[in-house]
Amino acid sequence: MSNKWLILVTNLARVIFDLAIINCAFYFGHTIYMLYKNPLVAEVCPELKPSLYYLPSTEHNYFTIALGISVMVIMVFSHLNLYRNDNSLLHVKEYRHVMIGYIIACLLFLALYYIAFAYTGEKPREKLFSRRIFTYSFVISLSAMIVVRVIINKILELLHAKGIGARRVLIYGAGTTGTIVAKRLNQFPGFGLFPVGFIDDNPALYATRVAYDHALKRTLPVLGGGDNLEDHFKSSGANEVLVAIPSGSAGQILSIFNRCSSIRVPFRFVPSVYEIAFQHTVASDMVGIPVIAVKVASKRYLYLACKRIFDSVLSVLLLIVLMPFMLLIALLIKLDSRGPAIFAQNRVGLQGRIFRMYKFRTMFQEESRDELTPQNLNDPRITRFGRWLRRSSFDELPQLFNVLTGSMSLVGPRPEMPFLVEQYNELQRERLKVKPGITGLWQISADRRLAIHENMDYDLYYVHEQSFLLDIVILVQTFFFAFKGI
Repeated sequence: MSNKWLILVTNLARVIFDLAIINCAFYFGHTIYMLYKNPLVAEVCPELKPSLYYLPSTEHNYFTIALGISVMVIMVFSHLNLYRNDNSLLHVKEYRHVMIGYIIACLLFLALYYIAFAYTGEKPREKLFSRRIFTYSFVISLSAMIVVRVIINKILELLHAKGIGARRVLIYGAGTTGTIVAKRLNQFPGFGLFPVGFIDDNPALYATRVAYDHALKRTLPVLGGGDNLEDHFKSSGANEVLVAIPSGSAGQILSIFNRCSSIRVPFRFVPSVYEIAFQHTVASDMVGIPVIAVKVASKRYLYLACKRIFDSVLSVLLLIVLMPFMLLIALLIKLDSRGPAIFAQNRVGLQGRIFRMYKFRTMFQEESRDELTPQNLNDPRITRFGRWLRRSSFDELPQLFNVLTGSMSLVGPRPEMPFLVEQYNELQRERLKVKPGITGLWQISADRRLAIHENMDYDLYYVHEQSFLLDIVILVQTFFFAFKGI
């Protein structure tokens, strides 16, 4: 299936599902209301069983409300570009816009609805409709729309990861930036860009393969140089060229620009600031002139206060529910190897403060506490039961006590050992500006196999883009990752 057809099908699917969900939600909302209102009505008086869309006390048709909101949702969602593929990380922006857009659509419909009643002068006997039914329907429909979009995005990611329906990309530049770009596109197939090869002006690289992900041993071929760009573009079946040589001279960049334009090849550029501080920058438009500005992590006090309340409440609930399971794990650790069940270690937290982090012990007691964390389950330092704990991430459960005391959060950058933080540069120390967490972007990424200090892009992204919705998405995905590891 081509990229255009896949986009058309998925966009049409979003529209159809939104319409179906809203109408089904009002049916279920009405049903729940009637069951709560009088659960015995069908048994005692079958002839009084309510119709599909009508309340006994009013003659309002709830299908009309659902239909009106459906039309308003299509209009608002189209304006917010919610019927296009979203390229934001973890699709957080899409889910946020769905919530905002649905609230706006409902408010607009209600305003028009009440205005219409005021204009006609009609005075209903009791009320225009049941607010309880509307609330039930609103919660059901909003939740279902987000769940369906998650499923659609997952299906698209699986297809794009195999190159199905994705735009095939040639990366101009097989250096550091080019390999990073290839790795990111491979890690996040939801972007819809599938790298098929490199182009490089270094003859020594011609007809070789360049590794862009050493952990997974993934490579891409270097097809040749830019002089034969048109031939490489056609032979690879590419749809566009991504120029990833930010250190190139102005003359070289202009030459590539003219070459791509002359043969009508779609292309994009990675800016020269990418290698310097891409985590600090954001592209914007200034009266038609593309500019790159420095973004600053703002202090969102309301978000931080809500996050602290959420951390406290959820950690207490989880500790209550999981305490029997945690006691069982502690017993199995003691039976499996000598030593305490809980492992405590100094870690660096918010603003560089040292705190004691707790974990279930997964290594033999005799092993050093200051060595680097094992990077794979075959490490001889790990116990038999410890391998299962690490694979399922259940060894992190005692950190709920750290969350409860405030030294950690449920979501945030993983806390590092002091001797590693001492080696941080100025950019890497930015991750200390937020409270460390039990889970984060790094833990649900393909790079979780690597050490934290070897891959900080995710943490630096979180520092600048943190939001309550992003935290929820990370927590949900962490649950599924842990479930897969069991």
